[in-house]
Amino acid sequence: MSIAPAPKKQRTSKSPAKDDDIPIPEITSLDYVNLTSHSDAFGVDPIPISWGHPDASVRGPVICTVRHSSQRNAIGAHSGSYCIYTGLAVAAGKLNPDYVPNLKLTSPVFNIGPHASWSDPKKIASIDPFGHITTEKYGAYLDKGFDIRPTIAITKAHIDLPETREAVAAGRLVPDGKILLP
Repeated sequence: MSIAPAPKKQRTSKSPAKDDDIPIPEITSLDYVNLTSHSDAFGVDPIPISWGHPDASVRGPVICTVRHSSQRNAIGAHSGSYCIYTGLAVAAGKLNPDYVPNLKLTSPVFNIGPHASWSDPKKIASIDPFGHITTEKYGAYLDKGFDIRPTIAITKAHIDLPETREAVAAGRLVPDGKILLP
């Protein structure tokens, strides 16, 4: 039994626009801070998702926000365990509960994949292969108002590991100039 009030839904249209197959987002307005990722169940009309498909438009976006509770197709929460800080900011009145970040000008610092293993049904892919390029692959959904966020982050790092330096000095590792620098 849930003690939270029922979400208020604002439906603008059930049917997709004539020029594409993307439905109109159904926005769920909450007057409480939801700290669970799936308090009830998946929505009654989730956005279709075909896991493992190599084409992002066929695979479909991962929607795990409570903002579109009837259309969500995944469990979890944006920012994972850090979502508690969003809840605290909303509860403290420091963040508008309807805030959606504008990610249109973001992109990964470099591209990875796609790799054939990511869509091979006999192999396990542990990442969302389109999770770092959501604005590129799902821009039409974003333009319609869907809250779709990256599911993985791509970054470059410079790590100085003493044991790696020792292995290079001893000749056990040979710098390739790309991953392992001299």
